Amino acid sequence: MSIIRQDLASKDWTIFSTERAKRPFDYKKEEKKQVKKEYLKNCPFCRGNEHMTPKEIYSIRQGNDWKVRVIPNKFPALQAKELIKATTERHIKEPYLYMDGIGSHEVIIESPKHNDSLPIMKIEQVDRVIQAYRQRFINLSKSEDYQLIIIFRNNGKIAGSSLEHPHSQLVATPFVPSYVRTKLYEAQRYFDDFGTCVYCDMIKYELKNRERLIYENDNFIAFAPFASIVPYNIIIIPKKHMSCFLELPENETRSFAHSLKIVLSKLYYLLNDPDYNYVIDSTPPDKSGERHYHWHLEILPRLTTRAGFEIGSGVYINTIMPETCARLLRDCKI
Repeated sequence: MSIIRQDLASKDWTIFSTERAKRPFDYKKEEKKQVKKEYLKNCPFCRGNEHMTPKEIYSIRQGNDWKVRVIPNKFPALQAKELIKATTERHIKEPYLYMDGIGSHEVIIESPKHNDSLPIMKIEQVDRVIQAYRQRFINLSKSEDYQLIIIFRNNGKIAGSSLEHPHSQLVATPFVPSYVRTKLYEAQRYFDDFGTCVYCDMIKYELKNRERLIYENDNFIAFAPFASIVPYNIIIIPKKHMSCFLELPENETRSFAHSLKIVLSKLYYLLNDPDYNYVIDSTPPDKSGERHYHWHLEILPRLTTRAGFEIGSGVYINTIMPETCARLLRDCKI
């Protein structure tokens, strides 16, 4: 029999139809991993090909050698107003509203090596990536032009990645979309009803119950959400309440990096490096310090395809229970 679960934070529903399920290990990619070279002469992100990219915005270096580079996206969705001589003013073309394509679209090149990957990187390098995330978020939050900053990673072609070289992206927008406002509203409503942060309550329960817990250290936990929308859906969240990503203390970036590396390594070895997206879900910078929201990173493997019912209703059908996914990930040796 199917079961329907509601996400405590978003109030969205997920249908779990395990009768339609594959066996847990059938989600593993069948194709063999290709052996990648450390350097490709036609890859713009490889060390030695820096002339092929736009001028870097930020970097982390050891001596003359860069470890992480941040550059403008060569084909940006949005651009700074200084570059396109535009404003953040809204315009009306009856009955429609529009504005100029103001924003920032950046690429975080995670390693000089083409064949590197977050699951197999040394922890020092993953920490550098997190440091770059944090610094760019802080720097962009100082601009009044940007209301929302999203940091995300597309791993694999199905997830939308056009280049193999390990990289993440950042987009800053001059508006907050209704999808984000709805999540903020639901968290506020929970706080108004119960006087506590919904995510803090989830953390307490998952640490106590431990059935969906995948990993924890002193500062972070990783768990499979109760109403996971896709197989092997994972949330990594700080134990201490922080509403905005810019609140992440500098001395906790390594702890966050360790959590991310461990979880991605488990996915990498259990499912043979699946395609996935992850996103850092945070309040807008001007909402930093809010008591009702709690930033987190969510991982969404691309193991299934949304079909007509899901597109039409916004309700996901998941064919494997989160408790099963969490157990398999916990047991996976890395």
